[in-house]
Amino acid sequence: MNFAPLPPRKPIRESVVPMINVVFLLLIFFLMSAQIAPPDPVTITPPMAQHADQPLAAGERVAWLDAQGVLYAQGVTGAEALSLLSADPGPLILRADAAMPAALFARVLQDLGAAGLEDVTLVAVAGAP
Repeated sequence: MNFAPLPPRKPIRESVVPMINVVFLLLIFFLMSAQIAPPDPVTITPPMAQHADQPLAAGERVAWLDAQGVLYAQGVTGAEALSLLSADPGPLILRADAAMPAALFARVLQDLGAAGLEDVTLVAVAGAP
């Protein structure tokens, strides 16, 4: 009989492949479900309203109006933005700054109406007026 000690066995290493698979699946899931949107061209503080509107749907046309009355749309500003928006007179979402004087806002709305944009929705945040 041979009573010599057996050579020590190497411990079996656990495979990390299943963990890597799960991490890549999560990465793909988050990349596919994330909505990547470009940043706003100008920082605005929207006016307050008593009731909150529905969130913006994807694909809606959005224009920004800063406190000085400058119009921003699709990477252009001022008269260029107005002419670009008038090329397609469909519905428009307008994000205006709350610090803009009402007379200036009324003038911009008249300019939008003269350009053929009749369906303009103003974005407001919920809160006390």
